[in-house]
Amino acid sequence: MRGDDFVGYAFVDEVVGWRDFITYAVGIDAGGKLGVLEILAYWESRGTAVRTNGWRRQFAGREGLGQLRLRTDIKNIAGTTVSCEHVTQGVRWLVALWEVVLRPSTEPGPGQH
Repeated sequence: MRGDDFVGYAFVDEVVGWRDFITYAVGIDAGGKLGVLEILAYWESRGTAVRTNGWRRQFAGREGLGQLRLRTDIKNIAGTTVSCEHVTQGVRWLVALWEVVLRPSTEPGPGQH
């Protein structure tokens, strides 16, 4: 919220990387656009390239599941494939949750026409 205005949701989620959890955060604004992905905790010994700004920023500004396909929209990084896949799948799950459950209604409320 910004004052009385709804601006979006912030999500913190975890996915399994190669063997351990990757904790990440991403925001989805009121219009459904993603913010920059942030990696909050990464304990794996390999695949650390998902922490780079270049990879994380690929998510910013994307809307909907059709813009979040690994290797098409989100680049994979050799040697980090499992982490790239799992983080991208996690973000896709959050976007699907937003689209089905949390998207602000555009229908008029009671008494509004």
